[in-house]
Amino acid sequence: MGLWRTHYLIPERAFASDAQTEVFDLPLVGLLSDIILEVKATSGTTNADIFLADVLTKIEVIGDGSTVIKSFTGKECQALAAYNDGRMPPDKEYSPSGTCFGYFPIYFGRYACDEMYALDCSHWNSLQLRITYNLTGGGVIDTTGFKTGTGKFTAWGHYAPVAAGFSPLGYIKSEEKHVWTTAATTYYDFDLARDYPYRRLMLVDNTLDSYVRNAFYYTTINVNQGAIKPLDRFDGDDFVHEMARQFGEFVHTKRYYQADVAAWTALYTALRWKTNVLPTGGAAYGAAYCNVNDPKNCTMMGTGAGAGFVQVTARGYCPHGCLMIDLEKMSGGKTGPEAMLTAWNARFTDDIDLEIYAQTAAYSCAYVLEQYV
Repeated sequence: MGLWRTHYLIPERAFASDAQTEVFDLPLVGLLSDIILEVKATSGTTNADIFLADVLTKIEVIGDGSTVIKSFTGKECQALAAYNDGRMPPDKEYSPSGTCFGYFPIYFGRYACDEMYALDCSHWNSLQLRITYNLTGGGVIDTTGFKTGTGKFTAWGHYAPVAAGFSPLGYIKSEEKHVWTTAATTYYDFDLARDYPYRRLMLVDNTLDSYVRNAFYYTTINVNQGAIKPLDRFDGDDFVHEMARQFGEFVHTKRYYQADVAAWTALYTALRWKTNVLPTGGAAYGAAYCNVNDPKNCTMMGTGAGAGFVQVTARGYCPHGCLMIDLEKMSGGKTGPEAMLTAWNARFTDDIDLEIYAQTAAYSCAYVLEQYV
């Protein structure tokens, strides 16, 4: 058995500015199982619909200057981790002008301390962690967003030294492959990669106040021009409920500030499809009431007067508006090329298309592909 150690890759440090890309060198010896990126910032004066996941516009791990090992947004990182771990990574808001914490797990294996898949750092001449951030991404700086000059981050991971006693088969690559904005009643056809076997394919609806089904009204996986269709015009609502069946409910807790607690105010959480919302009001907020208008959002109101806080625990599906096609689950737990062959009766060299029909215009969408390398 190997010996995994908790290793700090980046001690806590302040953002170099409110918006830029910072680059950090990673070890060139040993094995790296994961990187946990912790981000902190001070919330603005109103503490509205902000997530630290909005601040991280891109997280990348790059080998030898150009080889993509990981590349995704902060929200995609948290969604991948949620589907991986069965729980939402914390992304908490506390109060106006209070410290917020967000966590972003980056896995090079199927889970933390996986000895079958991990990143062998010695295979590279250079390894870099690139973090692109923008404190205005979560709202208007100093008000509905975060306060200028308050961003900080730390990174640590599970690291095994050179004499670990095991050799992984490879690592898991995760990359946002394509981004698009939907047009109404329109079909999209994307040619998927042919370089490595697939692990998971995640569809992303980035538009906050939206109905995931209307972005992915029908989804088809088309292998070799219709010879096999592992998904065939899969309805968006059925897709959402298939996520519940495969992965169960996620839980997300968020503290929310209202300038007028007696007015119904929209509340958004990291879970796009909600099954239950439990509000707890502070002293100024009084008793808290929740009106779930539809699964994608809800409104809150208190019995107090003036400004106040409410803490909400939401249960549901679709972390950050993401739907997951998991070949490991579809294959009964197989990995590598065997997972793809069993789940889809396909090989990565086949002609595989992702076909999507969008019902509604102006939704910002993407897909992320995970592969065994």
